[in-house]
Amino acid sequence: MFESLRRVLGGAHKEEASPRASFQQLNEVAPLKPAQSASPGESGHSSFICREAILDRNERIAGYEFALGQGVQARMMDKSALIRRVYDEAMLNNLAPLGVSTLLGERNAFIRLSVESLTIPQLEALANPNMVVMITPRPIAEVDVVAMRASLAHVAALGFRQGWSINQPRPEYAEFLGKADFIEIDPAALDGLQLKEMIAGFRAANKEQKLIASRLQTADDFHYCFERRFDFFMGPFVSSRENWQPAKSEVNHIQVFQALELIRAGAEFEAIAECLRTDPILTFKLLRYINSPGIGLMQKIDEIQQALMILGRDRFYRWLSLLLFDSKKPGYHENVLTDQALTRARFMEMLAGKGRIPASADQLFLTGLFSLMSVMLGQSQDDVLKQVALPAAVASALRGEPGAMHDALTLAIAAESQGGDMAAAATSCGVDAPLVVGTMIEALGWAQLIAMVNKN
Repeated sequence: MFESLRRVLGGAHKEEASPRASFQQLNEVAPLKPAQSASPGESGHSSFICREAILDRNERIAGYEFALGQGVQARMMDKSALIRRVYDEAMLNNLAPLGVSTLLGERNAFIRLSVESLTIPQLEALANPNMVVMITPRPIAEVDVVAMRASLAHVAALGFRQGWSINQPRPEYAEFLGKADFIEIDPAALDGLQLKEMIAGFRAANKEQKLIASRLQTADDFHYCFERRFDFFMGPFVSSRENWQPAKSEVNHIQVFQALELIRAGAEFEAIAECLRTDPILTFKLLRYINSPGIGLMQKIDEIQQALMILGRDRFYRWLSLLLFDSKKPGYHENVLTDQALTRARFMEMLAGKGRIPASADQLFLTGLFSLMSVMLGQSQDDVLKQVALPAAVASALRGEPGAMHDALTLAIAAESQGGDMAAAATSCGVDAPLVVGTMIEALGWAQLIAMVNKN
């Protein structure tokens, strides 16, 4: 299965010269490096693109916003149009070669651009119906309205959808807001009456328009905006651990842990098969997997022991580990956990042998996969590690003990939010921005493909 998925996703990404050149230009025009600079040869914090998950009303991940770190974004708001354009070029140069829209499948990719950047040539390489350009309005007196109207028409002609990000009523932009596919609103910037009137106004003007609630801090914020009929939700609440409960899984975790321990202990296939035979769900999933078209067998397999022999220990161990994230009727907690765990696992595996990251791809995969298991099960990390036999280096990294494996895990975690210090984590691992960004995008695509396979 995993080899076939690799073929579907294509080979390793290529590093491009243009992203680094653009970031060097950005730093020359508008130095944004923090007080603690990256090591020589690195491009600094501004060169790392982060992602932020966006949920839909079914509490599933509907897309991601891609942007340079929040600190860089905040400093750019007061810069000139020229500098904002250089910033946007740097981001687009990083994203353009990576096939973001293709890898994300049905999920949307949101990118924030200034009005001055809507005619950047690099946009053509990203054009796709699941790509959304988000624009933050500036005082209308500072904007050439005629030119902006033409720029928006150009972006639409390329095939992008459009959105506007606002934190206050913008009647002077009514012409543009009414035609947008998405409107992003920061509820915390408005009082209850303002928010209610704003939502009603947008709904009346364009019934097809989707409203995004942004910067939601807590689960209570999410539920508040859910009740007010927002379509999408984003903010720190998505990846916070507040009030998270164990996933409502149909898989018997204890049985899975027992089977994993038998495999690691070198038990005979007969003993492993006997362990699984007592769980009809595990048996069903194993036989369905071994007989799937991706495996490519010529005849049907209906014996557990025979299936184990065909898969081999390592491949079976990995498949069984994935079942720990197979949840029944999951909410956004479980969906985000599963997506993050799979993305971390693939991200770390793909970086095996790069810089100072260990070459043990399988162990890196397991480290990422099990890094959220304590949250998934509502147990301490030590309790989880007592139930399953993992390689010593993996267990050490999961306990937070210093080492190259833990550094790789720290980098994977930092890539999950715009608040993470990706530059420092990447420096510890000896890898640079183009490699990190490209690997993150491919890992997201792989996790999306896994999710699609599991749904079927």
